[in-house]
Amino acid sequence: MMNIPRVRKGEWIRVGPNGVDGLVLDIHNDGSLGVGYHQNRLKAIKEDVVWDGSHWQFADSGPSGSYLHGAEEAVVKCGPKL
Repeated sequence: MMNIPRVRKGEWIRVGPNGVDGLVLDIHNDGSLGVGYHQNRLKAIKEDVVWDGSHWQFADSGPSGSYLHGAEEAVVKCGPKL
């Protein structure tokens, strides 16, 4: 079985080959995550990610996310605090 890193809601992670900053919004029973990220500096999107053994990757290769609104949108658009 794959050793999936432990994360918490509200934590920022790096996703995909380009290292997109993603905010953990949901943790699913199968170990996948619902993550919010700022797409092209225009839209706040929520999409599922999975652990591939070494990195978090988007669960689907094509468009599959949904738009974020309200407080979640605002936090994702501000990005992680350094």
